[in-house]
Amino acid sequence: MADPRPAERADPSPAGRRAIPMLEWVIGVLGALIVAALVGYLVWSAVARDETPPDVRLEVLDIQDLPEGYLVRFAAENQGSQAAAALLIEGELELPDGQTETGEATIDYLPPRSTREGALVFRNDPVSGDLTVRPKGFTRP
Repeated sequence: MADPRPAERADPSPAGRRAIPMLEWVIGVLGALIVAALVGYLVWSAVARDETPPDVRLEVLDIQDLPEGYLVRFAAENQGSQAAAALLIEGELELPDGQTETGEATIDYLPPRSTREGALVFRNDPVSGDLTVRPKGFTRP
C-alpha cells in the first residue's frame, strides 16, 4: 500500500537539510574551548605540581580576657603543597619574673594552601610577658 502523504516524507538529500544556525556553532565551539582548557589545566597541575612539605605560619589574631585566664586566638596558614595532620601548636609565655607558662592546641587537619584558626589558654596575661607561638610537630595524613 502506498503512503497517502508522500510530500511529508523527510528529504534525505543534502539540499533538504536545514542549515545549523550560527549561534549553535558559536556555543559548540565555546563549550569545546572550555573543556579543552579544563583538561589542559588538570594535566598541567598533575605534571607541574610541586611537592613542598607543609610550611605552617602562625599569626596571633587577638587576646581575650576570660574569667579563668586569657584566650589567645591564632591563625595557622599552610603555605606548602602537602597537608599536615595532628598539627601541634605550642604557645610559650615568658613572664617578667622569669617564669614560663606554656599552652598547646592541636589542629586535626590543615590542607595545603589553607588557613585554620585555633586558640591557646593561659592563666597569666600574655600582654604582660613575651608570647611565642610556634608549630611543634605534625603527621602526614
